[in-house]
Amino acid sequence: MAITKNSLVLAAVGILMLGAAVLVPASAGAQSCTFTRNLAVGSSGSDVYCLQNWLAAQGYFYVGATGYYGPVTQQAVIRWQIANGMAATGVFTPAGTRQLPPLAATYSGNASGAVNAIEDAVDALEEAWDEVDDAKKGSDRDDAEDLIRDAQQSLVEAMKAFVAGDYNRAIDHSKDAQNAAEDAIDEVDGDSSKGDKDDAKDAIKDAKDALDDARDEVEDADDDGDDIGDAEDFLNDAENAIDDAEDAYDDRDYDDAIDFANDAEDAIDEALDEIDEDNDNDNNDSDEEDAWDALNDAEDAVDDAWDEVDDAWKDGEDTDDAEDLLNDAEDELDEGWDAYEDEDYDEAIDHAEEAERLIDDALDEL
Repeated sequence: MAITKNSLVLAAVGILMLGAAVLVPASAGAQSCTFTRNLAVGSSGSDVYCLQNWLAAQGYFYVGATGYYGPVTQQAVIRWQIANGMAATGVFTPAGTRQLPPLAATYSGNASGAVNAIEDAVDALEEAWDEVDDAKKGSDRDDAEDLIRDAQQSLVEAMKAFVAGDYNRAIDHSKDAQNAAEDAIDEVDGDSSKGDKDDAKDAIKDAKDALDDARDEVEDADDDGDDIGDAEDFLNDAENAIDDAEDAYDDRDYDDAIDFANDAEDAIDEALDEIDEDNDNDNNDSDEEDAWDALNDAEDAVDDAWDEVDDAWKDGEDTDDAEDLLNDAEDELDEGWDAYEDEDYDEAIDHAEEAERLIDDALDEL
């Protein structure tokens, strides 16, 4: 093979030493981060991207900047807050930076993220070498060796990019190297491992898609004035589970990755159930009010009808049939109130409507 294990390890050590120098704050050419709003889990935008790069330059953020404020960014902010004697809220506020020097980013991309990515690629290559060395000769081993050569070349490109200060490109090449090394391992591990990997990848993707859809539903519920606190908690749990699934996937623990993805799906279902339950409670409150109004309206109508029947009786009219109908209406009302007490509001409304019909018939008899 073109590159030995030892040479790659030595190269990685050199990158670490160079990375430590790169991360030392410098004033020349610093890019300023401007913050005009609070940033928390769920925030996204160029200000989040800038914050992540600044945190990485200070040694608090260990992955590539994405522009999305998730649990990883939250933990990085907490580390920064604790280190600077601030309340560990995990929410980044412009006001909270006033006690510190101006936030000027001293990076040309995410240097610490590039260092971590190169280390991960080297680890994956070392594991791939061990697996291929232990594998029997054959077409699978030959294919795996080809993939290792691809990984080596990508890693060399990553190192070149790092030395040139193009840290984002260094991260991309490192990820290519890591993926090629993992594919090499899959070649010698057999089809079952590849199947597990594909299943885990699909499970994580499905969980992410479900999370996006659920966030839309929760946002709609919030716009409708519903209480979404519990639902948001479940979605945060789901996001954490997805992060765990991705970590397990990167560690090639595909069964764990699938389990975490399933946990995320369960949390998402719980969040949606909270929204549905809140809607059901709203509907139930509405039904209760409708039943109350219907029964009281019917009672008022019975009272008015009895007054008319009393007047008719005083005028000498035959009111026997009308009285029988009003008695039936009162029986319906009694049953309606019983249904109301049992929280069977639809039945209560039905009895109230039947009482109203009997009242009309009674008045027609006069």
